[in-house]
Amino acid sequence: MPHIRVRGLPLEDLESVSDTLVETLAELTDTPNSHFTLEYQSSIYLVVGGASPAYPFIEILWFDRGAEVKAKVAQAIDDLIRPLIDAGQDITTLFRDLKGADYFENGEHF
Repeated sequence: MPHIRVRGLPLEDLESVSDTLVETLAELTDTPNSHFTLEYQSSIYLVVGGASPAYPFIEILWFDRGAEVKAKVAQAIDDLIRPLIDAGQDITTLFRDLKGADYFENGEHF
């Protein structure tokens, strides 16, 4: 844990930055890189009139590490993904803070 879900980015692009992404976030959060999971989600974005170009949407599920760490993580993600997308395109990073009381691993509460 943390678990990172990525959509709106080609799989090849995510693969090209995945090692750097995990290493950078591990350093920023003082968390072993082996605790991270990275999930690619294939998505089709729709608007009125049909399909729409996707934009990178990164969702991070983790135990809260405070606003300062969130800002650093969001900036690091932007710095890594920005060169892979069109100029002016948005990148959204969403943090979902989990509560320890809701976390179970292998059926056991931690």
